[in-house]
Amino acid sequence: MHRQKDKTGLRVGLILLAACLAGVITVQGTEKSAQSRDLPGVAAKKGKLQKQQKSKDRESKAANTKKKLAHTRGQSRTQASAESAKEIAQLKQQLALQQKQIAQLLHAVNKLQAEVAAKPKPEIAASAAAEVNNGPRPAAPASAAQPSGNNEIASLTPILPPQPKAGSADANQVLAANTPVNLPQAKQSVAAGLRSAGSPHSAVTGSESSPAHRARSAPPLELAHGKVKIGATFFGLYRYYFKTGFGPQILTLLNTPGPGNNGFNSFDVDRTYINFLYTPTDAITFRVTPNIYRQYGGASAVKLSNTSATGSTVNGNLVLRLKYAYMDFNKPFAHSKAFGKDKVTFGQTQQPLTDWEEGLYGYRFVNLTPWNYLSLSSTYPGLKLHGPIMIHGKQYLDYDVGVFNNQSFHAYETGEKKQAMMRLSYYPFGAVSKYQGFGLTGFVDYGYKDAAPDLNINVPITRVAALAHYTTKSNDYGIAFEYDYGRNAFSSGHQFSGSAPADEYGLGPTPFANMDALAKALLNVNGAKQQGFDFFGHARIAKSPFYLFGMFEQFNPNTNVSNNPFDFRTVVGGISYKYGKYWQFALDSQNILYYHSQFTFPAAELASYNPGLAASNPNGIPNAVPSDTNAIFFNVLFNY
Repeated sequence: MHRQKDKTGLRVGLILLAACLAGVITVQGTEKSAQSRDLPGVAAKKGKLQKQQKSKDRESKAANTKKKLAHTRGQSRTQASAESAKEIAQLKQQLALQQKQIAQLLHAVNKLQAEVAAKPKPEIAASAAAEVNNGPRPAAPASAAQPSGNNEIASLTPILPPQPKAGSADANQVLAANTPVNLPQAKQSVAAGLRSAGSPHSAVTGSESSPAHRARSAPPLELAHGKVKIGATFFGLYRYYFKTGFGPQILTLLNTPGPGNNGFNSFDVDRTYINFLYTPTDAITFRVTPNIYRQYGGASAVKLSNTSATGSTVNGNLVLRLKYAYMDFNKPFAHSKAFGKDKVTFGQTQQPLTDWEEGLYGYRFVNLTPWNYLSLSSTYPGLKLHGPIMIHGKQYLDYDVGVFNNQSFHAYETGEKKQAMMRLSYYPFGAVSKYQGFGLTGFVDYGYKDAAPDLNINVPITRVAALAHYTTKSNDYGIAFEYDYGRNAFSSGHQFSGSAPADEYGLGPTPFANMDALAKALLNVNGAKQQGFDFFGHARIAKSPFYLFGMFEQFNPNTNVSNNPFDFRTVVGGISYKYGKYWQFALDSQNILYYHSQFTFPAAELASYNPGLAASNPNGIPNAVPSDTNAIFFNVLFNY
């Protein structure tokens, strides 16, 4: 039974399979017959479909191309943005570095200003205007700005104009307009300029630091591109004596007729300098300065022939003689920050004390400084080393040391010995000018009386000065106290250098013969000791061009004498007026006062100095005290 069911199912399956195959064949035949009937339309549709497909392919390719281009552009933009960001970062770094360098340069400029701008100078405006109108002049060698003397010629020290502050808009504009793109190179250029402006040969010595009330002269006439400079100085005066007497010369070339000539008056030319400076290189400066002086001498006639003669012309003429002739070696220590401004000077030059003290006092055209009018000339032939010692841009020490002839510039040297002098000034708080602030100064001179070796004269001479001084930063006010000590440094010739009894020169006798003999006995003795106390100063009246000034000294020519009739006081005081750059005027009183009352010098004490004079005057020397001198002066200074 089961086999019948299987066979029946098989038959059914075969029948169904055959039917399926027959249907498929019928359908295929129908399709083929339909295809054969519709062949042209199919071909047309196929071509259209192909065209559509190609169009789609082109559009697809174009879209793909656009996508690729967009992607490429996006990548390029991203890369360019990255590179730009990198460049911007580098530029920012360079800008930060430049700003840092600019700040450093501004700091250096401000520091330099603080060092060199000790005070304003009126000439700078004229100098700047001249440069604008005529163009910058060729730079003069730095050494030409610093002759050794500080009173006779003008200061040539370069002055830096004020700079705007680093944070100001003007400063930024200046930097924006003038800072080169290549900043490292610009930095080198500016640094070179700073080194030039801040050269150790351009600051703080000489007359630029003298008191402000002194007539400040313009730079000397410049020739040969600044290598040759010419300047001039003139001292003139009128004097009237209420009382005439014997005494020292407290101003150069001035002599009076002596007691009994009250009312004497005179116009005088006290000093005239013509300064010639030659600077072939900035390492060397030559200076030659002729000076007038009053020529006195015998007025005897001169025989010209057997039958004729002429009168002497040595009758008080003003004639020329050489005051200064020296070489400054400006750069022996140029490599040193502390000693870079120091010099070596050889020739007929200023000794260490007087020129410096005249600058401190400021009124050399009115009267001489203490040791100068007592016995120490301002100028000697010799060799010296001098200059400031700078620490961090400030002057703490100023020194001047040298070896000189015993005879001054207007006398002939005959001895084999020489004298040594040294001055040292100490500024404990530092100074940016030669005299600013509080200072302590010491001076020592040790030499010998000049005499030929075969005379066997060996008389040592000592001079000492100690000063405490203070000058304000503006130099409007200043005061100084001085103590002087000497040994064999003052004689009767110095006592009567301004006016002397005729007996002093062997032209007597006069009524003052015994007084003169007493002076020689007490003052010309070996071992005589001198002592002096001085103070001097000046003060500006408000902000006006008027100044008060004065000097006082009490001097003892020989402290070994218990009651010396030749002890005296010098009193000078007055008012000055500064007119413009070149002129200064002063009206002042000048007095020599012997502070002992008139007395008879005892023969017993005189015997220890001159027994013969004591024996011839057993009752002593009457009227031993010289008469005072009182005068009024009108002084004029012109300095160019």
